[in-house]
Amino acid sequence: MEFYIFSILLIFNSTFYTCSQKRNKSDPGTCCPPVARRQNSIPVHYVTGTHYEVGYSVGRTFGTIIKQFISAYEPLQSELLKMFALPEGRKIYEESLKSTEQYFPQYVIELKGMADGADVPFHELFLMALDDTLPKNLNTSSKDKGPVGCTSFIINNLNAQLLGHTEDAMSETVNNYYIISAHVVPGEDESGGLFAARDEKFEALAYAGHLPGYASGHNHHGLVFSINTIFVSKPLRGKIPREFITRALLASKANLTEIVDVLTNKGIGTADGFNVNFAFLDVPVKSRVFYTAEVTPKAEDNRSEVYLADFGIGRNSLHTNRLLHLKYPELNEAAYGSSVSRESRYRQMTKNRDATSLEDMIEILGNKEDDPWPIFSDKATARVSTIHLGIFDFIGKTWTMWTNDPINNAPLLQLPLTFRNFVNPIGNKVATNKVDAIGTIDEPDN
Repeated sequence: MEFYIFSILLIFNSTFYTCSQKRNKSDPGTCCPPVARRQNSIPVHYVTGTHYEVGYSVGRTFGTIIKQFISAYEPLQSELLKMFALPEGRKIYEESLKSTEQYFPQYVIELKGMADGADVPFHELFLMALDDTLPKNLNTSSKDKGPVGCTSFIINNLNAQLLGHTEDAMSETVNNYYIISAHVVPGEDESGGLFAARDEKFEALAYAGHLPGYASGHNHHGLVFSINTIFVSKPLRGKIPREFITRALLASKANLTEIVDVLTNKGIGTADGFNVNFAFLDVPVKSRVFYTAEVTPKAEDNRSEVYLADFGIGRNSLHTNRLLHLKYPELNEAAYGSSVSRESRYRQMTKNRDATSLEDMIEILGNKEDDPWPIFSDKATARVSTIHLGIFDFIGKTWTMWTNDPINNAPLLQLPLTFRNFVNPIGNKVATNKVDAIGTIDEPDN
């Protein structure tokens, strides 16, 4: 049966590719309609291995997407690569890479695996993670990326406990992301960093060419989270790009102390700013608390500055791409203005009625008013688009996802927030001829 399914998929993919070629050539009388800009597709990649093996598998599987994204990503092609070619730019790059290897060698190795699997230069992937740290420390003006960022929305009551998150990114990222479902078993050469390597099981959204974790995801410890970029005007050189710190969250236990330790990153600290919204899956409904953390660089100390706020039963929270609690210089660009606009729309929509349900969350996160800076942006001409909406349901224990407007479109994918071990390894029993049956550990006794 598996052979036939595989054959059908190959035929479908071949047909789709052929039709796409015909469409692009504008052949008269072609059988194939135009392909929509937004595909109803969210690839999910299941993988297990060492950090290098997991990264290599992701790179090999999504190599075409990664290459296309790298070649189309304007900040990399028009700015970062040129700055990297400068002696001082290369020095800033090397300083950050050295700090990251000291703290998170396993994740640097994972990114190297991705680069090797996709057959792209490692430095291009690390430059995308380094982001504004390079131009701001070269004192070079960089182009305003537009209203990039995300919106995270928390609803917490006894009937609905939800974390919703939109991914708003430059138009090049439309269709250029995927979900990684991984079981990482670190290799012997992947340890030794300040953040100890450990077994990891997680599912997370990843942008093409980036590590998982800098968007949204959850792990087998029951930690569920989303990330919002904070665009600080003074990112610090020699510190760690935020993408590596949020990658470490996928390895963290559902423990508030450990999460704050990961974010504080004592010994080095973050190079730039970000916001984390999170909660724990395996707690009673009546006592569930959601948290939002703001994280910024700390120039006078080798650690990050972290502010933590909590939201118990009866409290909601919306966080965008600007600081609400910490005081640190931010860029006065479109992302900041867009954040103010989205927050204002949320306040208007909840002025006379609190959001209390999944329907309310969809209505808010799918709102398209306040052009050019709506909460959900899907105009074909927009410089920045909402490419994904995911809603974590802590009571139903699901992760539901949309690629298109959630008010007028059904969700495309729903994944469970629980992890299961399937077939028990039987190697030892085979060796001793003691195999009775093969089943899952969740299978009930007869």
